[in-house]
Amino acid sequence: MAKTSGMTHAQTVRLALENDIFSGRLAPGASLDEEALARRFSVSRTPVREAMLQLIQSGLVEKKPRQGAIVTQIDLSDMIRLFEVMSELEGICAKFAARRMTPQERTALRKLHEASVEAFDTGDQDKYYLLSRKFHLMVIEGTHNHELIETTNRLGIKLVPYRRFQLNYPGRSENNLRDHEAIMEAICAGDYDLAADLFRKHTNVQGDVLAEYIALGDRQMAAANG
Repeated sequence: MAKTSGMTHAQTVRLALENDIFSGRLAPGASLDEEALARRFSVSRTPVREAMLQLIQSGLVEKKPRQGAIVTQIDLSDMIRLFEVMSELEGICAKFAARRMTPQERTALRKLHEASVEAFDTGDQDKYYLLSRKFHLMVIEGTHNHELIETTNRLGIKLVPYRRFQLNYPGRSENNLRDHEAIMEAICAGDYDLAADLFRKHTNVQGDVLAEYIALGDRQMAAANG
């Protein structure tokens, strides 16, 4: 297996399985056999097992007694509700970050965004996604509120694969970059109300885009089977 730059074997296996699930190549309820996956990716069962645990944690895979690991049925309504909650939490995080981030943290956020622009311009999608994810984490950490950080990150783990996949939607990566720039500028300027509003809308749009992407795939599959 050719390992994606900067990623472990477990992360590469997980990403490939995420793409299979979202694209429909792995249908809801499909069985996931560790030995078969190890052969497919030419790795030992250890990174496969790690990838499966990450997928279970995110909710894309579930493990049932006497049935093993299977692909979870993706419920659009549940997913949208998760994004609704996350948008409010991240809006609060942006508000507090705009009030509490140190000058050093604001400088680091700006440098991170500049690195994201470079990754986008060079077409390095893996690096772009990782930096995009780090942008969210940096804003969350900037609240200096341990309870809020823990709550937001706990929910955020469940949305990681969904957030990555929605960037495949045409034009979404570019819009995501513009959103981050506006949020960064509001935070660095200390405009906490604007920062909160921008981040709330940004996360809500992610859920809307992903729901449309999945629904479109379902319609195309139905038409092909019809």
